[in-house]
Amino acid sequence: MSESIDPQHFRHVLGHFPTGVAAVTSCDGSGAPVGMTVGSFVSVSLSPPLVAFLPGKQSRTSAQILQSGRFCINVLGAHQESASRAFATGGDRKFDGLDWTMSSSALPRLDSAVAWIECTVDAVHDAGDHDIVVGRVTSLDAAGPSLPLLFFQGGYGRFSPLSLAAAGEPDLIEHLKLVDVARPVMEEVADQHDVECLASAAVGEEIVLLATAGRPAGGRAYSRVGQRLPHIPPLGTALVAWSDKATQAWMARAGGSPSLCWGHDPQQLVDRVRARGWSVATWSDSLRKLESTVDETTLNGLTPHGRLAIRQLIGQLGGEHEPDDLQDRSREYSIRSVSVPVFDARQQVVMQLTVDGLPLDANHADVDRYVARLMTAAETVSRALPGADATAPAASVKRNH
Repeated sequence: MSESIDPQHFRHVLGHFPTGVAAVTSCDGSGAPVGMTVGSFVSVSLSPPLVAFLPGKQSRTSAQILQSGRFCINVLGAHQESASRAFATGGDRKFDGLDWTMSSSALPRLDSAVAWIECTVDAVHDAGDHDIVVGRVTSLDAAGPSLPLLFFQGGYGRFSPLSLAAAGEPDLIEHLKLVDVARPVMEEVADQHDVECLASAAVGEEIVLLATAGRPAGGRAYSRVGQRLPHIPPLGTALVAWSDKATQAWMARAGGSPSLCWGHDPQQLVDRVRARGWSVATWSDSLRKLESTVDETTLNGLTPHGRLAIRQLIGQLGGEHEPDDLQDRSREYSIRSVSVPVFDARQQVVMQLTVDGLPLDANHADVDRYVARLMTAAETVSRALPGADATAPAASVKRNH
């Protein structure tokens, strides 16, 4: 029966299943790097750790990889379409123009790949016009949050999450339960004001973006959900301002004297946020540079160099966070974002809600409106959290000073 299946129709129908794209790399007998693009990489077993890819029997590169007995799977990111095309071609110059390094185990590894998995060939099985090459994993790692490259219906694409909540990583499980409560309120805020509403929390020594609602700010075509930033001054003031212990830890993480590093006393920022009940950031060249760098790492993967660059850029921020003269109604401000804390039943800050993507010409009245709406939203979420008094009026949700 299968002999009656037209190969072109078979390819067309199977093309409706999107696949990830990987580059399998190794070295030939002379030690020169070789590689091929595959869309058939799969996880096979956890114990023992096995993976597999399915090369065509006629592939010269596959023969070289099998002869070597070792290979590296490079899971390609959305930014690496050119690498995929290079490895899909013939010839001996596939690595020309690509950024790669030789790993400590002497396997070619592509820089900024989403993940890499080094293997030894464990078994090869016949599968029609292809082989099933099973590899036993010897080493692996992932660069950090990054979007993968996909192949779908004959063309390349990228993953755009429909779920606007972070993945269930172990350190986020409890926080994601809070997001389930907050989501309907976030969607209302986003719809009413045509902005992006974000939920973020302090997780360890990082600020993690847990969920978003509304149109992505800045015209972004990708999700920032799951993005992590160092939780150091002046970022995330609203997450620590109602706890002296959290404030001290936040300031200590900056290293040295934060006031000498970026010209402001972080305690003053905390005092302003506690007095107002909300946090604000205005645009600056330094903030734009930081956000551009963070966006780049979201797309290309976070490397140790990228982490260092982000910390250095945070250190260059200054008066754009919690400006002390914001109440001067005669001045015009370019508001970046406004954030308010969400308290649990113990009056501890568990996350913050932020409006992003405000109009550049937003005036003081606009800011007052956003703040009032966010305050109401945060209090609604606070009342809905486990252990809270859902019947209490909003005014009874205390903001401890």
